[in-house]
Amino acid sequence: MPVIVAVLGDITTQDVDALVNPANAAMRGGGGVDGAIHRAGGPAILRECVARFPGGLATGDAGWTTAGELPARWVVHTVGPNYRAGERDRALLVSCYRRALEVADELGARSVAFPLISAGVFGWPRADAIAVAVGTLAAAQTRVEDVRLVAVDEGTYQQIRAALLVTSPPPVGAGTVGSLFEREPVQFGLRGDAYLWRELRARFADTPLPDDWFGLRKLLTDAIEQVVGEPLTGDAAVYVPRFDPGHGMSAGAVQLPWWARTGLPILLDRYAARVTR
Repeated sequence: MPVIVAVLGDITTQDVDALVNPANAAMRGGGGVDGAIHRAGGPAILRECVARFPGGLATGDAGWTTAGELPARWVVHTVGPNYRAGERDRALLVSCYRRALEVADELGARSVAFPLISAGVFGWPRADAIAVAVGTLAAAQTRVEDVRLVAVDEGTYQQIRAALLVTSPPPVGAGTVGSLFEREPVQFGLRGDAYLWRELRARFADTPLPDDWFGLRKLLTDAIEQVVGEPLTGDAAVYVPRFDPGHGMSAGAVQLPWWARTGLPILLDRYAARVTR
């Protein structure tokens, strides 16, 4: 399974073996990310598209060309389904990611940068586009080692990152604050609570346990307040956009009373059990 990371930035600047272009079926360049890749890579990409794909490319399929003047060695082109035009078969979107990795394997690429396929001008709902991307890439059997999911805006980046914390959580070291989060509680109040738990686990994956209970409590309280943007003394749920998959405010809500009265005590009890062994 490749290591998958979320990246906020411009896919055309990614220094990888191959970057994935969400092309149109004609394979002659277009708008959005497709147009940006052709502009940044120069005319060599289009010339090779014409030569290698005279009849275009089918939706869900993938093929490669030179990367021209881009930092990458190759461009892997894949044609995503156009949701706005009625192409709503999820299997086609899944196929884009699978076929792109298959082509990357044929090329010997070890690092690949993906955009969020079909989520731009093709209109695929963003939450499901993220779910397809993360789920398919995480389950892929591939020799690609480094996969970057590149987002062009902060909101999309945060949602991809939150999804990755579920499917591809980072390892945590023994004797770290992150290790206190290894077993999730079953009584989370809202969906956002589970995401905050995973966010904190990742944030403290390498942080050594502090010397005392009071130091740990401050560390956790400060981090929770930074993520949710409210003091932990609040008595209500707080909406956290990065934890919302697109289903509405309740889906991204964190329940402050649960954290103050249940979440922190769970973590502090685990800490006490470890230091008194």
